[in-house]
Amino acid sequence: MYDRPILGLRGLPRPLWGQAVYFVPIGGQEPELPRVPDPRRAALVGLVVTLLLVLGGVLLVHVLGRAARLQDCVMSGRTNCAPIDVAKASG
Repeated sequence: MYDRPILGLRGLPRPLWGQAVYFVPIGGQEPELPRVPDPRRAALVGLVVTLLLVLGGVLLVHVLGRAARLQDCVMSGRTNCAPIDVAKASG
């Protein structure tokens, strides 16, 4: 195909130009390549962890806000600060 040698192959003898060398493992079986984990799985695990942290933060803000309102009510001197559950009271 090429009459002239390629720049990197000038030092090689002419019979080695364009030839490929293949190494075949003993027994005719190809070596088992290590499995590369799917990068989408790591991203999905990160997304789930992030969502759990966000939901935990929202729950914590809600609970602490309710406790703060109750404490503010008590500190102002009122005696009827606890919310009354109407369903339990009526029946």
